[in-house]
Amino acid sequence: MNSDQIIETPKQQAYSLVHVENPGANITQTHFNGSNYDEWSRGFYLGLLAKGKLGYIDGTVSKPAATSNYFESWRSTNALVTAWIFNSIETTPRKTISLRPEAKQVWLDIKNRFCQNNDARLYQLQAELIACRQAPTESLMAYYGRLTKLWDDILEIDALPSCSCTSCPCDWVCIIDARCDKKRVRDFLIGLDDRFDNARSQILGTNPLPGLDFVYNRLLQEEGVRSLT
Repeated sequence: MNSDQIIETPKQQAYSLVHVENPGANITQTHFNGSNYDEWSRGFYLGLLAKGKLGYIDGTVSKPAATSNYFESWRSTNALVTAWIFNSIETTPRKTISLRPEAKQVWLDIKNRFCQNNDARLYQLQAELIACRQAPTESLMAYYGRLTKLWDDILEIDALPSCSCTSCPCDWVCIIDARCDKKRVRDFLIGLDDRFDNARSQILGTNPLPGLDFVYNRLLQEEGVRSLT
């Protein structure tokens, strides 16, 4: 082997810019406005994960020494990730965020200032879920989308219990999933607009209560028929 050859480790490979990236690229379609930290951070996290640069905010890619052959590559990529963070933040909150030397420091600064503690956030989400109602002119798809986002946000904070037993005879996971699905059906039906009263009564009169996918499809057909007549 040539003594001049350098074999990169996986961490060293992360220092390199393999593809030409645009500092003005949109990593996430959701821009941070000061009050949507959870939604924005999830989108940005996935965007960096897809580009192979997540290590610049989670700390797994460390800053090399200034004398390292990888320092300039790290500095360029670090600046790129920092630019992506700032470009995904709206003007008003961006003015309050300090420019730090490392993307990880900028990310943690935003998290420490805007991320709510779990109990407060869970309370807020559950209150929004209780109050979630379909507007008279709102489509079923739009209403269902709002509910789905609330369910996902709640599940991320308050995950369902799981069973780690091997070949568990109680089938605990299926039981919990079934109960969660029934609760979501009730949430969905409670907030429906009055124009779905008849269909809602028919579904509630079914024993056992159908699953969420079936209920959504049934009401979607009802909405389709109404739009034709």
